[in-house]
Amino acid sequence: MVIVMLFLAGCGHKADHEGVNQGSASNQTDHSDKDSHTLYSENLELFVEFDPIVVGTNSAFNVHLTNLKQDYSPLTDANVVLTLEIDREVKQKFESRAGIPGIYKFEVSPQFAGEGKLIFDISATDISEQFELEHVHVFRETTDVHSHGHSEVTNQVTYTKEQAWSSDFNVEPATLKDFSRVIHASGELLAMPGEKQNMVAKNDGIVMFSTRNLIQGSPVNKGDLLFTISGKGFTDDNISVQYHEARLQFEKSKIQYQRHKNLVEDKIVSEGQFTESRNRYLRDSVAYYYLQRTVSDGGLKVHAPLKGYIHELNVSEGQFASTGTLLATISSNKVMLLRADVPQQFFMILGQISDATFRPAYTDKVYTIAELKGKLLAKASSVAENDHYMPVYFEVINDGTLLEGAFAEFNLKTEPVPDRLVVPVNALIEEQNNFYVYVQLSGENYLKQQLRLGDSDGIHAEVISGLNEGDRVVTRGALLLKASSASSAPVHSHSH
Repeated sequence: MVIVMLFLAGCGHKADHEGVNQGSASNQTDHSDKDSHTLYSENLELFVEFDPIVVGTNSAFNVHLTNLKQDYSPLTDANVVLTLEIDREVKQKFESRAGIPGIYKFEVSPQFAGEGKLIFDISATDISEQFELEHVHVFRETTDVHSHGHSEVTNQVTYTKEQAWSSDFNVEPATLKDFSRVIHASGELLAMPGEKQNMVAKNDGIVMFSTRNLIQGSPVNKGDLLFTISGKGFTDDNISVQYHEARLQFEKSKIQYQRHKNLVEDKIVSEGQFTESRNRYLRDSVAYYYLQRTVSDGGLKVHAPLKGYIHELNVSEGQFASTGTLLATISSNKVMLLRADVPQQFFMILGQISDATFRPAYTDKVYTIAELKGKLLAKASSVAENDHYMPVYFEVINDGTLLEGAFAEFNLKTEPVPDRLVVPVNALIEEQNNFYVYVQLSGENYLKQQLRLGDSDGIHAEVISGLNEGDRVVTRGALLLKASSASSAPVHSHSH
């Protein structure tokens, strides 16, 4: 059982950042006399709103439970027991199950006044936790309840739990991590040497396609027949004629070899004649069987050398091709070579590069080398010819989403530095070259906070100022809060 004693949001307490939750799950429109508190554990967020607790009256409690381990979703089908402890002695227990997913309601009727503590025991599938909220006032009379003053608070926005639960939304604490200095560079996604092979014509002739569907991008398997180069109608270098001549010569030498093999035992032919006929037969059989595999009556057969797809198709059907003409390029697209072109001013720290992230030009997704089971291959020791950059190469396994030949933006990482405060790039809102995040002040209140940033690797950005470790930052849904702030009235705070 996890016991959490966080006391982060309440009427008149600094830990609440003086926030009030308007439009909360209690569906109350008057929040002037309500207390609100937000408690956290590794697995759960508990946000509670309740009326002043007065002896002999019913105080309505609304407890909102969010599962932090399941994409900021409401915790449903839990059993919640609320215990009210007065002056460390008198205890009253109240039990509730969710009427609305994630929301648990209580009616608390205290019997004694004094300094109270609220204990929330929560049990659900794979979850058993306890939250404690101390310094809760239980009043003897309604007239003892303190009045509240109001003041406007700027840059705050209210976003209810129901809104957060029903949208793509998440909140995470800002953390210290190992973070690297980043070199930003452009580059290209290339085929790994050996993963791309050229197919060339080995004889003069007319190119005939094996299928009508032979186009750039067509998938092929190793050994598939792709082209036939026909020499019919040509008197010189006709591969079909060569094939027939080789077959005739093979059959002739085979008969001669078998004849001499029978006669050599009877000394009718000499050992020298037999050896000569055997060697001729072996030479002719090699030539014939090679042509048999690659030549048909229609001409020279050209097969795919590996499994992949047609990266380039360099000829059209019916075109004449001479020996050495490039017919097509086949790429396996399994293993890819990434080339990042580093400007010369980073030469002195080029040796520190150990990792990278990259974003291809055709997508917003940022990839890591690790997720593609890749590795650093080489770092340039000189400037690449004609482009004045120093290439850095990585090898990765293509997960099926990388496009050969595409340009990309690279974030090259040097050796990591420990204890850097970072936030996800997706949490950032940019306005006129300034960057902001939304920080959760309490259950439904968020503050727009300007940051000063350091390096970014495309996934995380280093925070120089504007945040503290542990501040809870909206990492998904920041644009929803921005839209909500543009259409909502100023938020009011309250204090005793």
